[in-house]
Amino acid sequence: MKNLILGSFLAGLALFFWGFIYYGISGIPYKTLETPAATAPAALKSSFPSNGTYIVPSPTAENMAELQEAGPVAMVHIRPEGVGSLGTMMGTGFVHGEVYCFLLALILQQICKKSGYGERVWFVTQVGMAGAFAARFGDAIWFWQSWSWQISNFVYSAISAAIAGAILAKFIKSPVKS
Repeated sequence: MKNLILGSFLAGLALFFWGFIYYGISGIPYKTLETPAATAPAALKSSFPSNGTYIVPSPTAENMAELQEAGPVAMVHIRPEGVGSLGTMMGTGFVHGEVYCFLLALILQQICKKSGYGERVWFVTQVGMAGAFAARFGDAIWFWQSWSWQISNFVYSAISAAIAGAILAKFIKSPVKS
């Protein structure tokens, strides 16, 4: 159990720093985004007054198919009052990474009982990539999010899984010598 917790913590810490490098320093994903009009914040607040996720056109509209084909289509995630401090978001993100790595470690501990280091790394990488593929590309297909944004986030997630795997595989070992 000590190895599970320590490995998860170190892997989560590594992902936190990897996220800072990928999003904060390189800015690669943000290069895929368009710049909204200066009037967008006011228009968003008047069109979407409360916290939530909105789909345009509404999935409950009788003529949704026609409206969807005619456009525009959008999925808007909005918090009109803002999201609070960057510190709170960073702390929550850190906890998210820790829990993600702990769940990966639990899977690894149960599945890879008789495997070498490289096999354990590859296993965690594949699990992470499968989840990223389902989530990122599903959002591009089903919720019209841009492919360039989702591909850049898939790359981040795939590399994150490999980083987590490289660390977790050092701590979650086969009880049988491989």
